[in-house]
Amino acid sequence: MGFTINIDDILDGRDSSFTQGSLENAINFNDSEGQDFIVDTGGEFNQRVFAPLIFEPLERPGISLPELRIDAVTVSLNRSKNISKQSIEGREFTVKEHITNGDFSISIEGLIASDKGDTNYPKDKLFLLKQFLNAPYTLSVTHAILNRFGVYELVIDSYSIPSIEGTKNIQKFSASATSDETVELIIRDNV
Repeated sequence: MGFTINIDDILDGRDSSFTQGSLENAINFNDSEGQDFIVDTGGEFNQRVFAPLIFEPLERPGISLPELRIDAVTVSLNRSKNISKQSIEGREFTVKEHITNGDFSISIEGLIASDKGDTNYPKDKLFLLKQFLNAPYTLSVTHAILNRFGVYELVIDSYSIPSIEGTKNIQKFSASATSDETVELIIRDNV
């Protein structure tokens, strides 16, 4: 069984084969959420694409990095749960107790390209990306999917910079990361 959906018609509300309620229930989507994931590229060829990944500026002792925006990127999230399982004599199954949710494991794959019309290797952008990936700090990120799941900071675990045969103005990269969260300590004088 197959079907065809024109995403432009759905987002603009022109597709009469779906009622507003059935569409939202079928794919759990509404205009305000959809706009987070769609970027209008402008110009003559106006295409809907997924939102970019933005590494926010990093200011720490010994390091000062400007914002880095990567438009061609895919992000995958995995999360484990910490569950205690206890065997009890006389029971066929274990008793499970949810302790906490684990960290998100994040896979990032993307392309860094030279600016429009430039056929040179994107060495400046790659150098900036390398500095972010090597930084011994938590990185603040903006990305529609990551932010929807409450991930605003991450730590890079590993990364790879493979070559692409036949191109000279594009560099592929991938990175594995773990979600992080800022912990605020409160110091009280009277305790």
